[in-house]
Amino acid sequence: MRASAIHSYLRSPGGRPMGRPGVRSYTTRQYSESDLDFCLATGKDFKQVQSLYNDETDYMPSVYHSWLRERNRMVMLAKRMGQVIGVCSSHIVDDGQASLIEVLKVAASERGKGAARLTYRQLIGLVRARYPEVKKQSFITDHKLDRGLCVLGKQSLISLRFSSINVPTLISEVISNMKKRGDGYYEPIPLQPDDVRSIFLNRTAIDTVLPGGRIIQRGSVFKPLESNLDILLKRDIVWRADRKDNTRAVSLGTAPYRDPMGDCIFRINMFGEDLSAVKNVFLSQLQSLPPLQDNVICLLSVNPSLSPQMWEFCINEMGLEKGKQYWNDEIIVEEDILQNFY
Repeated sequence: MRASAIHSYLRSPGGRPMGRPGVRSYTTRQYSESDLDFCLATGKDFKQVQSLYNDETDYMPSVYHSWLRERNRMVMLAKRMGQVIGVCSSHIVDDGQASLIEVLKVAASERGKGAARLTYRQLIGLVRARYPEVKKQSFITDHKLDRGLCVLGKQSLISLRFSSINVPTLISEVISNMKKRGDGYYEPIPLQPDDVRSIFLNRTAIDTVLPGGRIIQRGSVFKPLESNLDILLKRDIVWRADRKDNTRAVSLGTAPYRDPMGDCIFRINMFGEDLSAVKNVFLSQLQSLPPLQDNVICLLSVNPSLSPQMWEFCINEMGLEKGKQYWNDEIIVEEDILQNFY
């Protein structure tokens, strides 16, 4: 991956694509390492980091403090004259074998000057020094990729807006209509920790349900391993499946959070190719929402083969509004961390 394209290959988690601020401009002075100060983030840096996201639909500010406490995670900051201008995070996952790059963000006024490349380089250098056993890095992007990168799988985004509707009433009406049409609605099941392990460590489910054999949760990608499930089970996630045995659809619903724009964001990662099962599990996730007075943006990721049918179901059958399409696809990428990325 070219150093000039690092930024274009990572997407800000849960929000808009980060664009191409890492592409060099030959009319703009490029920063060198001596121009910037690099350090690991602390709680005192929160307000400055948050200012990078004031115009974004993004969850990073909502998890900043928990990230600082998370084991095997590093959040690197780039500062110029004492002001935070960039942030990049790595989480060591996959039994300590992979670096999960979850955010690479630069202040709008500083883009095109090489700050992303330098921040990324500092972080990866620290990862390699502290965790020499790490061989791979993984991330999710929505951009077209250069040849040579390992693409494991893909999901498509459906962005929906709930404008002051009674969600329980809506779901009841939709379920009633489905039953009248003979669509075979049945109640999906909530998953307890043992159920999660049973499904996500099952070889058949891994091969037939998960995209590229990976679990995606709000912009992060994990191999289905016991250690990764331990990480995910500590998070505020609603787990739903159509059934425990011979699972056809399973989903992770991340607890709603408020973005810097004031919108309430509900993120659902849905896995499976059975349309009926996916519809049922989606409705079950919506039923798990707490009472909300504000407008809600639901970001639903589904198998690309189901995207047209799920759009039709959500817009035409449920009567939901189409939200802003922050990105179209989530592409799961894995690459050798030892390559010359800078």
